[in-house]
Amino acid sequence: MVDVMPGRTHKDTVAAEPGSRPRLVYVVPHLSEDESEHFAHIPALLAALGKHVDVAAAVERGNPPARLAGVRLLMRVPGRRRIGRMLGTALTVHRLSRAGYQTYFLRYSTLFLIVLILTYPLYRHRILLWRSGLPNVRGPEQPRTLRLRAREFLNMITARLVHCLVTGPETMVPLMAGLWGVPRHRMRLLYNDVDAGRFAPLDGEARDAARTQLGWGDDEFVVLFVHRLSYRKGVTLLAPLLDAVASAPQVRDSGLRVRLVVAGGGPERPRLEREAANPARGGRMQLLGPVPNHDLPRLYAAADAVVMPSYEEGFPRVLLEAMASGTPVVTTDAGGSVDVVGTDYPYVAPVGDLDALAGHLRSLVASPHADRCELGRRLRYRAQSEFSPQRVAAMLHALL
Repeated sequence: MVDVMPGRTHKDTVAAEPGSRPRLVYVVPHLSEDESEHFAHIPALLAALGKHVDVAAAVERGNPPARLAGVRLLMRVPGRRRIGRMLGTALTVHRLSRAGYQTYFLRYSTLFLIVLILTYPLYRHRILLWRSGLPNVRGPEQPRTLRLRAREFLNMITARLVHCLVTGPETMVPLMAGLWGVPRHRMRLLYNDVDAGRFAPLDGEARDAARTQLGWGDDEFVVLFVHRLSYRKGVTLLAPLLDAVASAPQVRDSGLRVRLVVAGGGPERPRLEREAANPARGGRMQLLGPVPNHDLPRLYAAADAVVMPSYEEGFPRVLLEAMASGTPVVTTDAGGSVDVVGTDYPYVAPVGDLDALAGHLRSLVASPHADRCELGRRLRYRAQSEFSPQRVAAMLHALL
């Protein structure tokens, strides 16, 4: 396939003169102090990236702070409604071009991406687009509507128009290339990162205090789910999973009462509310709703295990956050999940396999506390060594 945006080579983009630092615009879809999405991780990455790259941040929505560590130029994209935001984005691109920024990194910013493609003949910028995950995974009750088809077509076209399609982890590179029809030579690998200083284990006293504040008893084994409440993330499996684990003889013999705590919002919340209210479950299912990202470290560190029964994933930050917190995880092998936890990790189930998920959780409940702590330490070490902001910043720097 012919690159439809020729004319700017890697050498031209990176270094205008010998010894100069590369410049990059990192487009931030949303950033606020009470951020409940994974965009809350971006400031730590920008701080690490700014040590080697002249970074400009273009924030599309939210209430960002006046300054971000590592960022030389912080711009808030003006405009509220669609037309206003499109014009505001075009104005932002013009200002960034005049400031000498020609390379853009985007994740979920469709409108910004479209503006960059439309204005390429004028500004000759370079576009690095991150995508990971399999959008064609849908629930049995979710039809492939005209709107959904149009979105898939738009995603395919834009993926082919950018200079470089970035994805991760390793498993997702050939999957993304095949899904969007992008030649492998225009694919690049980039990890997600996690700040292991913010997501970290609690000492015994702080953990006991957190569990008391959350209403979790000493005799409870708390299983935490953190994700969007949608079919794709395995939400329909949560209640059956809880029932299968709580009723197991080895769990009853352990003297522990299993509690499932669900953090997140989404279309499946009414279903979960009905399932949680079922008297047969005895209040063992606790729904917290959306939780700001800055409050999640305490939840992860206070829980005994994290479950991610997803049907679809790309590079799940939920696993990174749990691992950095030193909390054992039970996950499916959706997307790149095995790349994240490691090929030797024992608690990975095939997608949709309720029995395997329940078996892994039962094994964790029955295992000695010291063994779970050791497993958590291994996971945290992997998060720190493989997925730190510093390492991911170096990978992104190398892409430039």
